[in-house]
Amino acid sequence: MHVHIDAVDPEKMIRFWGGIPGGGGYSVGEATSPAVLPVVTVLVGTIAEQVQTLIAKGASLVEPHDGLHALMADPEGNRFVVVLDPDHEA
Repeated sequence: MHVHIDAVDPEKMIRFWGGIPGGGGYSVGEATSPAVLPVVTVLVGTIAEQVQTLIAKGASLVEPHDGLHALMADPEGNRFVVVLDPDHEA
């Protein structure tokens, strides 16, 4: 599956999305309309730890996380969801 993200600075977005642990399978290009939000699944650690890692990489928290999921935005404001893998143990 490929996720196309609207990018003003494609190189910056490639660095951001490419730097997410397990973040393969993304391509950066011109989006016509966002039908779904990309999902980052936490396989190791907690939602809070992943949120802090993503903030350090340039993302921002859009809504407070509840320990199970968080709504975030990448450095250009494209929203995505961070979720905890249901089979994951912190």
